[in-house]
Amino acid sequence: MKTTITLSLLALSAAVAACKPKTATQEPVEQPSTAPVATAPSDTEAAPPPANWPDEPYRATRPTAGQVAELKLPQVETFKLDNGLEVYLVRNDKLPTVYMNFEFDFGAVSDPKTQVGLHSICLDLLDEGTKNLDKVAWEEKQADHAVSVSAGAGSDTSNLNVRSLKRELPAALDLLAEMLREPGMREADFERLKDRRKASIAQAKGNPGSIAGRVIGPLLWGADHPYGRIETDKTIDAVQLKDCAKVVGKLKPGGARLWVVGQISQDEIKQELASRLPEWKGKAPAKVNVAAAKPRLGSVFFVHVKDAPQSSVYVGHAGPKRNATDYEATDLMAEILGGSFSSRINMNLREDKGYTYGGRAGFGYRRAGSTFAASSQVRTDATGPSLREIAKEIATMRTTDAKPDELFRVQEGALLALPAEFDTPTSTLMAFRQLKFFGLPLDWYDGYQKRLRAVDIAAVRKAAEKHLRAKDFVVLVVGDANKVLGDLDAIATEKLFGAGGVVVLDADAQPTKRPTE
Repeated sequence: MKTTITLSLLALSAAVAACKPKTATQEPVEQPSTAPVATAPSDTEAAPPPANWPDEPYRATRPTAGQVAELKLPQVETFKLDNGLEVYLVRNDKLPTVYMNFEFDFGAVSDPKTQVGLHSICLDLLDEGTKNLDKVAWEEKQADHAVSVSAGAGSDTSNLNVRSLKRELPAALDLLAEMLREPGMREADFERLKDRRKASIAQAKGNPGSIAGRVIGPLLWGADHPYGRIETDKTIDAVQLKDCAKVVGKLKPGGARLWVVGQISQDEIKQELASRLPEWKGKAPAKVNVAAAKPRLGSVFFVHVKDAPQSSVYVGHAGPKRNATDYEATDLMAEILGGSFSSRINMNLREDKGYTYGGRAGFGYRRAGSTFAASSQVRTDATGPSLREIAKEIATMRTTDAKPDELFRVQEGALLALPAEFDTPTSTLMAFRQLKFFGLPLDWYDGYQKRLRAVDIAAVRKAAEKHLRAKDFVVLVVGDANKVLGDLDAIATEKLFGAGGVVVLDADAQPTKRPTE
């Protein structure tokens, strides 16, 4: 024991000795002061010569970017199943995944006037589970297989969606089949969805931007137009559970479309669907023919929000269809006017005037047509001036040529952004689905880059003259009446946007009394 302690002490002494600094063999280098004192150069000191870096000539000239490469798009295979389902397949073997979208030609446009929100609520109800699986069990079942099976309704279409790893596709389709055969349709789930929808409406009515989003539709399309109808507590309460059974009954394969992207073949699709949905037959409703927009032109519409810290402003009118022959020129024109941070409206309202954090303008396309809108959230005291600047930029776009650098910027931006539309399976699916939705051929993208490059300044000017109105706009402002109505009255008197006066609306787009102090 004594020997062990002695050896341990010797080892410790050796370790301490090894850690001691060695004696320097040369003079130590003088260390800089911890707080060096800066001295200003005297008047007699010569300035240092400019740096002459060896790569300076290279830096002097910015290299020219090469031309954007032609995009090679995947091919779309089309075929029809025995039950009438049209299938559009894009093979993608890079990842072992499969994405499916079943598309049906009914949605909010099919809602009765007294039941706005019907299809949206009923399709959402499918996500609440089946007869054998409540909401929690339904979600757990999907998580067990790392799949997603969901339903939803938009303005013109309703959709069933399946996302899965290739090896789990049978399990995902089993869940889809169960959703269609035995939807849960529980009263408690139904009432909860309605309550949630009404809570969202109440929340929207407390925010100027959300109010503008609700009200602009009836103004641009018309209050009785399918695209112009808005959800209210009354229309939500009118939806009954028995109505949802009828809506779900419309999910039939005949005339519907199935979009598939992933590691799967035609034969596999046929086999999987036939084995799991052999009884799925019948014809889905045909698409609804929606009338053209009937905007309420010429007036300045206003919604009062007391003490609103800023105003939401919209200036718009009806626009062309998505399949118009001058789509590329119109798109580039709108991009110059208000489609990006560098656009004219944003640079004017934000960078030059400081009225807002951002302003945008562009065309929103739907199956029946489009609407043009320039919009922003501006300082309350800049509400009137912002409307005048927007009117000026629209007029300038119509009456003067775009600058060459503006056209070059938006052309290159569109060309460089194009690959991102096919970067993922879901974006690829959406790109081709939209072509069919708007009545365009599936090979539309084949000449798109060439058509973009062919747009010149004259074409941009022509598109502006054709698709931007010179007068009679739809104008909507949501803000504090006590601070902005005076400016709006002056704008209406000047007939800047049309011959109408100021029309005060409530948050449901219904006429109401002019607010008082």
